[in-house]
Amino acid sequence: MALSKTQTFFLQISSDMANLARVADFIAEVASKGRLTQRQSDDVQMAVDEAVTNVMEHAYGGRSNGQILITCTVNAREFAVEIRDNGKPFDPSQLRVPDVKSPLSERTIGGLGVFFMRKLMTRVEFSRDEAGNLTRMTKKLK
Repeated sequence: MALSKTQTFFLQISSDMANLARVADFIAEVASKGRLTQRQSDDVQMAVDEAVTNVMEHAYGGRSNGQILITCTVNAREFAVEIRDNGKPFDPSQLRVPDVKSPLSERTIGGLGVFFMRKLMTRVEFSRDEAGNLTRMTKKLK
């Protein structure tokens, strides 16, 4: 039985890589409450892991004392995730298109995180305001 109303869940963590396990557990729990299929849950978990890892590595430059707020909103139609940080500004127009056709031995390391996020989720958006960076991702459930 699908959710009949929208529910919202929050997790605030520091930018310490050790918190990635907490993020995975949080997403799995919310996905379960939202009755996502295992495939949908796996897709959302991987996309969120990529996004949060990018925040930790790039927005906070590996510092473990930055703050990250993850908000999940789920209903029968979609699973939405917002990831907010106040680290270094992120400009998605500066992303280079990843090389996914060359042999692995010829590719540069990195650059696939946003590519995977876009493949796994229905919509991925990046913005910045006075509160910092905001990554919004949505997965349609039907």
